Amino acid sequence: MRSTIKTLLLVSAAALAAQGASAADLPARPAYKAPVQVVSWNWTGPYLGIYAGIAASRSRSVDPTGARPGVIEHTGYGFTGGGTIGYNWQTNWNIMGGAVVVGLEGDIGYFDAGRRAQDWATAGLGYEHDTKWLGTARGRVGLAVGPNLTYFTGGYAALDLDDKNINTATGTTVTSSKVRSGYAIGSGLETMLGGGWTAKSEYMVVDFGDNGDTLVNAGSLQTDRLRYHSQRFGLNYLFGAGNRGPLPQANWNGWYVGGVYGVGVSSTRGTGADGGVGGELGNNGNAFFGGGQLGYNWTIAPRIVVGLEGDISYLGVDHTSNNLGNTATSNFRIETSWMATARARLAYNTGPALLYVTGGGAWMSIDQSLTSNGGTVSSDKTLSGWTGGGGIEIALGNNWSSKNEYLFVDLGNGDALTSAGAGAVTITPDYQFHMFRSALVYRFN
Repeated sequence: MRSTIKTLLLVSAAALAAQGASAADLPARPAYKAPVQVVSWNWTGPYLGIYAGIAASRSRSVDPTGARPGVIEHTGYGFTGGGTIGYNWQTNWNIMGGAVVVGLEGDIGYFDAGRRAQDWATAGLGYEHDTKWLGTARGRVGLAVGPNLTYFTGGYAALDLDDKNINTATGTTVTSSKVRSGYAIGSGLETMLGGGWTAKSEYMVVDFGDNGDTLVNAGSLQTDRLRYHSQRFGLNYLFGAGNRGPLPQANWNGWYVGGVYGVGVSSTRGTGADGGVGGELGNNGNAFFGGGQLGYNWTIAPRIVVGLEGDISYLGVDHTSNNLGNTATSNFRIETSWMATARARLAYNTGPALLYVTGGGAWMSIDQSLTSNGGTVSSDKTLSGWTGGGGIEIALGNNWSSKNEYLFVDLGNGDALTSAGAGAVTITPDYQFHMFRSALVYRFN
């Protein structure tokens, strides 16, 4: 019996050993891995939104009869804001790694770029340029790199405008109220925030030609140039299934360098001893600018980035305002050569983009002059002041990013200029500029 049990145990052990050897010869079962989720962002679909920003006028008025040579340059600027509706189509076309997106967009909103003032040196002549609302219907075309979109836009624009010729001596006012038609053109950046929401920063110019009405009061006045620059920051909700994936996280820490470029618009107003009239002489010259920037970012919390940034640019404003009816004594010229800023930035980090505000010091080289029949007096110096604004920066890939931003620059008063010869006048300019900026940046991280 004992030998039988011993035999059974030996047979069982041999069978187990044989089974183990056989299992070892079989291929190992593959380890299970969850499928990798591929996130695809798609901009196709309708959207609704709101926007807010700033608008600045480059309009001007003349005497269409030619009885009073010269111009009145409008320097109004103010708030703009309203609502947006649109539709995007993301195509299958790809350019430089980005998907081509086309779309249609309409908006309407409050538009305050007006100004009421007494003319510089013409007694009894006042004017008011009162913009009320602006609507546009535009096409958009751009490149989408994941959750970020860079685009150009253009189309139809309509502006509700009141122009007034005011006789300040009698209080009589002659008014023209019309909706003007023209065009809009611009560019911007838009970035997905998650959950269907997007944010955008957009620069736009609207132009309504030279079709202002002639207003006859103490003299004739016509707005013969109707042009405005604006910067708009928008929040949209995009209806669609392809815009709710997890957002990628760019590394924003560290040094960066870049090129900055755009358009600068002057809203400079001169006041002073002008024969007792007590008016203002505007200069709304504009010019392109371009230069370089250097900065550093710190991520101080998962969604908060702070930084320091400096830039210097060539700025080629060279513009003379020949005041209406006083070209013998009041020809005010501004010529700029360069501008620099040193600013702090505070940003909300969405992952693929930074939504930021910025502010700090500003410096500009300005050659100002006043020409009359007795000659020209001038002053050339670097003025200092402050700047503030905001924008959006989006990651493009391979450490590159791009910006769309606005800066308001206030440099305070320049030197007082007193014209030479008979009928001398003295003007003290107050320098303010609007800088509509884009930048291409390389981040070292």
